Amino acid sequence: MEKRNLSLGLPVTAEQWEIVARTAHELGVEEGFDWRPEACNEIELYMRPGHEPEGWQGWVAGGGAYGSGAVRAATFVWNDGEPFARNDLDILPQPPNVPQQDVERMQAAYEKWVHSEWQRLWHASGIPYVDAGNVEQV
Repeated sequence: MEKRNLSLGLPVTAEQWEIVARTAHELGVEEGFDWRPEACNEIELYMRPGHEPEGWQGWVAGGGAYGSGAVRAATFVWNDGEPFARNDLDILPQPPNVPQQDVERMQAAYEKWVHSEWQRLWHASGIPYVDAGNVEQV
């Protein structure tokens, strides 16, 4: 799987970014997001057990299992109003541990999930959202 940045597909004003970032802070890691004022241009996105991309079950430890209950998957970056998602996964599915066709499926599922999580956060912020289409590689 490639680590690559993903365009979020639409421009965002500074005011909109602030609203979305504060919404991420209010939702917290329990809902898959984190934002801190000292890193105001970044919103972290987390995978959690039961809330991960299709085909990624088992990459995040569940309750009572060894390991983290949440894994930072990506960071939404402000980028002067042209936000993108940076892949922050520490461990990527790669052959020979994962068959190549599964790696490709997991990459597509990850990118779709990141985009849908951005939409979910945007909707939670209360700002009207126009879907700009598919996630694009930057």
